[in-house]
Amino acid sequence: MTCGVAAARIAGVAAVVLAGLGGIVGKLAAQTPTVTGLSVNSPVVQSDKSGTGRTDEFWNTEVIRVKVAFSDSVDVTGTPHVVLGIGSCTDCFAEYASGTGTDTLVFAYEVVRPDTDATGISIAADALKLNSGTIYASSGGAAANLNLGTHAFTDDATRKVNTLDAGQGKNLGIVNILQNNPASGDTYKLGETIWITLVFSGVVGGRNQDWRNHYKVLIKIGDKVRRMDYDSGNQDTNWAFRYDVQASDLDADGYTIEGRAFIGGLITHFASRNVGRQAIVNDGDRKVDGSQGP
Repeated sequence: MTCGVAAARIAGVAAVVLAGLGGIVGKLAAQTPTVTGLSVNSPVVQSDKSGTGRTDEFWNTEVIRVKVAFSDSVDVTGTPHVVLGIGSCTDCFAEYASGTGTDTLVFAYEVVRPDTDATGISIAADALKLNSGTIYASSGGAAANLNLGTHAFTDDATRKVNTLDAGQGKNLGIVNILQNNPASGDTYKLGETIWITLVFSGVVGGRNQDWRNHYKVLIKIGDKVRRMDYDSGNQDTNWAFRYDVQASDLDADGYTIEGRAFIGGLITHFASRNVGRQAIVNDGDRKVDGSQGP
């Protein structure tokens, strides 16, 4: 074999390899999902105090749903969210709700007091955040490009937010959480009862008669999520819940009650079940250690 023939063959092999690599790179690029659309649901048609219909305001307890469309199907892990521009709110996040395995993801945020935006909500180009989760192409390709680009918008006047001047009980929401203290020190021990009371801005009733088994508050103790039992409060402003510490409960940082902790059936007067800004995160004055006797 002459040097010229050998060189030609080597060049041919190199060309094939490079072509193959180019195809792989091109395939991976094609598998990178990009945002192709963004939409938000419209407010529910309601009547204000004067009886006039309104169609451009989200009221307390209404859910803002954001749909993000991608160029390819995507898989989701964790809880990515979309940052909503609602007035001066810094923690109005529409959390991932559904859509994994498809080309459209749905994110949801329940409006709570005192959310207000007289000019309309906004969603910036960089509003889609992973929040420690992932969004990848279902085909096994690269991570999705999260930039909303030209689909972002500012001050949508057809989607204002008003929770402060609404009618027919729409103002009702959780305005405070009352807590009891450990029997001694800063730690609840085995058998002690943790009490919390959700304080509403008005009288609230439960629509399900089996209140004790139906309405719960989720309390995070260490790496476990426990259910606090309903105790009292139906047709009142204060709903009380209790949980008795078990031997396996341990939380050296203090228990947590998150924004969506109040679960169960419907409650009357359209009251919000969202704990919202009253949420409790690692209350250092209320640790839990079930290994200690009372």
